[in-house]
Amino acid sequence: MIVIVLVVFRQRLFVRDPLATVERNGTRQAEYRVYLNYFNDILVEDVAGNRRFLVQAKDGTPMVPGFPLHLQCVTGTACLTDSDLAPTQPLGGSGYTPTVEMTSSYITFMDGDGAAMRVELR
Repeated sequence: MIVIVLVVFRQRLFVRDPLATVERNGTRQAEYRVYLNYFNDILVEDVAGNRRFLVQAKDGTPMVPGFPLHLQCVTGTACLTDSDLAPTQPLGGSGYTPTVEMTSSYITFMDGDGAAMRVELR
């Protein structure tokens, strides 16, 4: 049963990566958790701020980072979105057009406050 869930929902299921690190404006952030799916899309959880950022790609092109609209989570373990490309609300206001770079080892983007975010995957 678990194998079927992993195969069918591999783009929707985000599993915690305890080795990933998050930097905000060059300063390492200990209060952030990182979850990733099979395609290296990431969900960043700011535990102290009680918010989550979703950075995903469509056909290999990064999309605008946003707050996921529908998300089911098992605290500290995994999260499940409602569709393969989860609907999000952009992190910033109307002028928010961040530069997003996604590779298999890191993701960089600008959050809604204008801070440079870098997530290192292991």
